Amino acid sequence: FIGSMRVQALALAAETGGTVDIVLLMPPKDAQSMGPRHKDWLRRYDVRVVEIPWVIPPKLKWWPKGWWPGKGDGWCGPQDLMRLHVLGLEEYDAVAFYDQDVEFQGDAGVVLKCAATGRFLSASGGVGEPLNVGFFAARPDRRLLLASEIFAENVSFSEKTGWARSSFAPAGGYFVGAECGQGYLHTLFYQKKSKKAQQALDAAGLLDAAGNFKVEAVQLDRCIWNYQTGHECPARFDCE
Repeated sequence: FIGSMRVQALALAAETGGTVDIVLLMPPKDAQSMGPRHKDWLRRYDVRVVEIPWVIPPKLKWWPKGWWPGKGDGWCGPQDLMRLHVLGLEEYDAVAFYDQDVEFQGDAGVVLKCAATGRFLSASGGVGEPLNVGFFAARPDRRLLLASEIFAENVSFSEKTGWARSSFAPAGGYFVGAECGQGYLHTLFYQKKSKKAQQALDAAGLLDAAGNFKVEAVQLDRCIWNYQTGHECPARFDCE
């Protein structure tokens, strides 16, 4: 997908007269272990590597039974939550995170231009999850990253009640990835009735005097912007 991503970046840069980077987030130990082949690949596609200080928020002490920090499998938390660092890249007017298995169709630059207005954009997924963490976009604000770190303190997850007992709404119950980034992000940015989430946003300076989230968190039509399966998409939907 990196080739099509570079095409998108060049097109948006030409349209706006700005700089559009492809950024790869990596823990320092992984960045240091890259060999000549990896580095050549990154140079070929002009990819910027950003080393990140954590893969799960430092204050997060909940994880599923049988998993522990440093274990390579058994929980999707690290691979999901590390992408939150995208939200702190304030040198950019807008950022969009995409999983490594995407295929671009049409003009993806529209998403970045919309995010630059100050909105947090996401989409649901193809198997019933209200937020699919394989894609999101925003205008970077370190307070968003800070809120995700604050939310982690003394928080836990239950398959019956979700993160911080905040439920799974609008899903009727547990959904795939709820115990990982998909549930974590959805609770923090969309669950307005979550006391724990509201406290984290407030502590990060993201609530106004009336208690409203200063960032407009909205969702896009996944059939267009995050197509995965035809589930709940129009009949004979053309994903191209």
